[in-house]
Amino acid sequence: MTDGKGVPLAVVLSGAHRHDSQMLAEVLDAIVLPVPMEDGEERNLCLDRGYDTPTCRATAVERGLIAHIPKKASAAHPLPAPGNPERHPPRRWVVEVGHSWFNRFRRLLVRWEKKAAHYLGVVQLAASLIIWRKLAPLSE
Repeated sequence: MTDGKGVPLAVVLSGAHRHDSQMLAEVLDAIVLPVPMEDGEERNLCLDRGYDTPTCRATAVERGLIAHIPKKASAAHPLPAPGNPERHPPRRWVVEVGHSWFNRFRRLLVRWEKKAAHYLGVVQLAASLIIWRKLAPLSE
């Protein structure tokens, strides 16, 4: 999970056979520090079409989040053309930028660790370095 600038907020490991939508509750619960909010401010959660399930929407509502999930395309309701105002705006690139920052760590490109706890430690170290690199220029 990342914030609006791609800075990691939470990391959860799962098996390769599990869909991301099944891990949404665990990811939302894995946020270590709560995001500071001002009074009356809304918390938004942008997800892709893979999360368009009643369970994911209910999980977001339970945690006080406003879910922005585009509807899945079907034969009855095809995906609107690009530029159409009915089409949900793309926001997935923010997460993909975060993934590319993780890929800069050679240790994470190929998983050499056999134990999940060891791999999670390397991922958390990489996340800490990414956060530090993004926030350090702001303090100067």
